[in-house]
Amino acid sequence: MSVALHEQPYLESWRWMSRQIRCATSPDEPRLIEHYLAEGRYLACCTATSPWMISETAFRLLLDTARDVALPWHWRNLCLDQAWRPLRDLEQQSNCRCRLRRWQSHAWALATCALEPSISLTELEQGFPDE
Repeated sequence: MSVALHEQPYLESWRWMSRQIRCATSPDEPRLIEHYLAEGRYLACCTATSPWMISETAFRLLLDTARDVALPWHWRNLCLDQAWRPLRDLEQQSNCRCRLRRWQSHAWALATCALEPSISLTELEQGFPDE
């Protein structure tokens, strides 16, 4: 059996968890982020999946989720608090100038990320109250 066959279920699980994080389907379950990052570490060390791709994807997911004003504030805050972990992995994998520049741009994005307030539930309602 090839490595790709073993990799597929873990990759699918990792992608499924990323959708749950990005859409905040379980915003009161902070362990989801830890499970997602652990699944990514497994993919990076035990399959043919690129460790750089795993770390960069995880970092972007967490930062994009943190910036999404339509999601609950506490979830966004948690994602921002955890974004350093894949960024640290990227730094360890920055073994050429192009990767080092990409890591630096990601580090700058994290350092300068200012969260806007989340949209309130009443603002999410569509239409006008007199309709």
